[in-house]
Amino acid sequence: MSLIKKIREKSGYTQFELAKKSGLSLRTIQRLESKNQEPKGYTLTVLSEVFGMEPSALQEKFKNVKQSKASEATSIRLINLSVLSFLGIPFGNIILPFILWRKNRTSKFVDEMGRRIINFQIIFSAVLSILLCISPFIGRYIFSNTSVIFIVLFLAYAVNIIIVCNTAIKLHRNNFNVLNIPLRFI
Repeated sequence: MSLIKKIREKSGYTQFELAKKSGLSLRTIQRLESKNQEPKGYTLTVLSEVFGMEPSALQEKFKNVKQSKASEATSIRLINLSVLSFLGIPFGNIILPFILWRKNRTSKFVDEMGRRIINFQIIFSAVLSILLCISPFIGRYIFSNTSVIFIVLFLAYAVNIIIVCNTAIKLHRNNFNVLNIPLRFI
């Protein structure tokens, strides 16, 4: 929900009433709310008067929202990169992200993205465990003198590293539509 909409609803105004009281067009109010856009100049002054606050106070609220969103994005990136702990800790790809997610999930956004990352890692670990269990039996028939377990393990680790890096690149570009798998464990 946009900041202007929150303040407007807290003040008890509809969009139409706010437009009428402020002298701004209804379209301006709708645009500010839909794009969560910070008002500037005359619009900032008029809205501040209607809401009974100083223009600097309204600007400060927008600044705090921007800082909060940046903090959320950083938390999500950290959860994603913590998956790499599986390289040194068995099931670290679940344990460390889970700890970070629990610590930072007060935000709905961080909660949802953390769940996506952890759910993917649970599925990855389950599939890898199954593959490691069956690979010695299959390996005997296909590759008689080769230890297939190490090949499976190496390939799975490589795939997971690629997925983590790809996700990190998307998150860096503020593309949060990642690892959206319908199967959920948490």
